[in-house]
Amino acid sequence: MNSYIVSNVSYYCNRSVIHSLPLEEKELDYYDFTFVLSGSLTYFINGEKIVIENGDAIFLRPGDLRRREEGKAPAHYVSFNFQSESGKMLPFDKFLKKCINEEIRRLISVYPPSHLVERFHSKEKCQNILNYILLELYDLHKLRSTNEHVINIIKYIDEHITERMSLCDIAEHFHLSKEHTSYIFKREMGLPLVSYINEQKSLLAKNIILSGEMALSDISDYLGFENYDYFSKTFKKYMGVTPLKLKKNKSAQ
Repeated sequence: MNSYIVSNVSYYCNRSVIHSLPLEEKELDYYDFTFVLSGSLTYFINGEKIVIENGDAIFLRPGDLRRREEGKAPAHYVSFNFQSESGKMLPFDKFLKKCINEEIRRLISVYPPSHLVERFHSKEKCQNILNYILLELYDLHKLRSTNEHVINIIKYIDEHITERMSLCDIAEHFHLSKEHTSYIFKREMGLPLVSYINEQKSLLAKNIILSGEMALSDISDYLGFENYDYFSKTFKKYMGVTPLKLKKNKSAQ
């Protein structure tokens, strides 16, 4: 996926309102990504009624018909109108339920302006924030699970991939029982948690070996394996070849 999704942000607002104003029906010639941080908004998209509430979003494409009803209660929402350099690579549905996680909320909190201005690189900052948010949503979309615990576990593994991790360590970190952690992860991802960790470590090891930047024993230590023999057996199990053979094959090319 192209890392630069957004080519131009034409409109941005971050608004807390007593009640939202209506929007007349319009055929869009831009992308509209709007999400709610509190309260709710009611839209009609191509004639279909969609109510987005706390944590929900709509993702509309050029050609969609959009209308919004006047709100009756307070709401806090964020909207981006933009053009995309890679529209066909945006796999999102029109209605994204509970897609706004804490990371996205933090991103918005560090970009406080309520609207775009012509000063202080406002548009560039907004565009970068939106790119980050869309890439975060894309990564979540690729996961086979929508379970919040499993998503958080996967993110934790990614962020601590060079450390030694066990099922007990991860369960304790998230204040879950070992049995429940094991059950939900295998149910959602189709493989045991420890297998997932070792597979991800092996994939990273493969990339490091192919880059030629580290000795094999150093890679084993770097990725938190107990010893080189265990690293080699684990790597072969998931990559189909030993680390040494992969390195020799690379050198022979």
